[in-house]
Amino acid sequence: MSDDEQMYDEAMMEDEETALEIAALQSEDLLPQPKKEFINHKVALRALVDELSQKSLSWIQRCDITSTEPIVVEKTENDLDRELKFYQQGLEAVIQAQTEVKKVGVPFSRPDDYFAEMVKSDAHMARIRQKLLDQQKGIQNSEEAKKQRELRKYGKKIEQEKLKEREDQKKASLDKIATIKKRLRSGDLGEVDDFEIDVASDDDGSSAKTKGARGKKGKDGKPMANKKRQLKNDKFGFGGKKRGLRKNTAESTSDMSGFSQKRNKSTGFSAVHKKGKTKRPGKSKRQ
Repeated sequence: MSDDEQMYDEAMMEDEETALEIAALQSEDLLPQPKKEFINHKVALRALVDELSQKSLSWIQRCDITSTEPIVVEKTENDLDRELKFYQQGLEAVIQAQTEVKKVGVPFSRPDDYFAEMVKSDAHMARIRQKLLDQQKGIQNSEEAKKQRELRKYGKKIEQEKLKEREDQKKASLDKIATIKKRLRSGDLGEVDDFEIDVASDDDGSSAKTKGARGKKGKDGKPMANKKRQLKNDKFGFGGKKRGLRKNTAESTSDMSGFSQKRNKSTGFSAVHKKGKTKRPGKSKRQ
């Protein structure tokens, strides 16, 4: 940097400092302020109060009401108590004003045949009414949906209890049947007739009680099946032995109850031997 440039910068800095000092001296904050004097002109203030009071006017022109008792709120943070005091004070003022208006004879109630144009149009009020109806309908739908959800939960709970009860009954019945089968296989019937098996017949919970192994007994002492069961056993078998059922035995060989001499007379070996072979008829007879 040259000497000329350095001298120029120093001159500019001195000018800026001088300008700042002048601005600070001219500032109102730094200048000494005159002391304010507070004068209480009681006479002038009373004259103004008398002028504003308008005691010469009648009450109907002033319409001022003064509460008989001041508002006393123990806890200002209690919003409910505070608003209740305001309400009581306003109600008292309305009652006093109503009495004063009746004394003057000025009507203040709206007549029954009074007609005034609404501030809002009919279309606007119709929209407001529709909006209120929609809100009410939404609340009803929400309550109905909540009620339906609770009913579904209750119904599902009842259904689960019903299914559990049926499973328990089924398990108990199967256990009883298994016990009866074991006793039948072992041949020890014992108190078989005392076993009762509950069979659910419909959804109403009604059941038909069938006593196991009860009915007629066969030659071997075992209970006999009914006719329907016998027909099915004859048609499809009964799960027992099937091999060798058509094999001849000594009893089936000596049993001649199905033989008929009349039916087998012409079909015997001797009849075929005596008759011989049938001859073919001649050509003339065949034509």
